[in-house]
Amino acid sequence: MRCFLAVALPEEIKEILRGLQEELRAAGAGVRWVRPEGFHLTLKFFGEIPEKKLPSLVQAAEQTARDFEPFELTLSEIGFFPEKGTPRVVWVGLSGELETLKELHRRLEKAFKKTGFPPEKRPFHPHLTLGRVKEPQSTEALRRRAAELSVPGKSFRVEGLTFYRSKLRPDGALYTALATVELVCERE
Repeated sequence: MRCFLAVALPEEIKEILRGLQEELRAAGAGVRWVRPEGFHLTLKFFGEIPEKKLPSLVQAAEQTARDFEPFELTLSEIGFFPEKGTPRVVWVGLSGELETLKELHRRLEKAFKKTGFPPEKRPFHPHLTLGRVKEPQSTEALRRRAAELSVPGKSFRVEGLTFYRSKLRPDGALYTALATVELVCERE
């Protein structure tokens, strides 16, 4: 199964992201927009894994989560990957307790490495994907529209992590929650 670990988002945040998509759609660019139910903050993409591997991944995440208390993240700005040149991905960035998020990510990577999943080579750049550009020639208006928009600085609390199964379909990926790990600090 195709699997990844992410932070699930509250409905209120998904609604804001959906609204930003509507504003950006007005630019008329060829973008495949993420369905609102698919919004999430990816922490680790595992790719195709055997189902029997999931329990060891959940256990590794649970052990890591014991060192973290819930924390806050805030929606910040609209950005693109790559930053310069023709964009391939449109996203919303995050601010708030980013150092906590980055430390959680670093420790998860270390724990997953012990279960046979090497760390991502690219640096971790926390973001919420809004869409993927399908027609690169139509992106100048999209960049202009994004620069005009103000992202509501709404915060949300990260209280847990969710393992998802991802099924690829012609109209976009379908995600199914497989397991949830709560952030419960057990340090004294």
